[in-house]
Amino acid sequence: MADQTLHPINSSPNTSQTTNNIQVEIPDIPGSMGPSSKDVMIGIGVLLALMIVFFFIRNAFVNYLIGPSLKRSPNNAGMAGWGLFGGLFFGAVIGCVALVSKSYMITALIIPLSLLSLLCFIISFVVALKK
Repeated sequence: MADQTLHPINSSPNTSQTTNNIQVEIPDIPGSMGPSSKDVMIGIGVLLALMIVFFFIRNAFVNYLIGPSLKRSPNNAGMAGWGLFGGLFFGAVIGCVALVSKSYMITALIIPLSLLSLLCFIISFVVALKK
């Protein structure tokens, strides 16, 4: 790695003054770089595949709630299904972030996604109980 020399602000590099040169060394920190584009594309692909699976799970859940055994209203069943889809989706986003890069597993990202997932599951449960 080449050493970089910083010149004082008041003088130009062409002056013949003797100055104290400051050498800056930039450390190489493994893992400080973000995920590669290949990792991001894999994460997006996994998330899209999971979204399709979650949509079929949502439809099955709605049909179960509307069916002859529970007889919930279609509006409540649809809302409960979307709540279930949202809870599963936000949980999958946390998993995909963990899959892509562990350096992005920070509390500023995990706490809001976890709260959204929990809120969606609560909405799904409460709305599914209504007749």
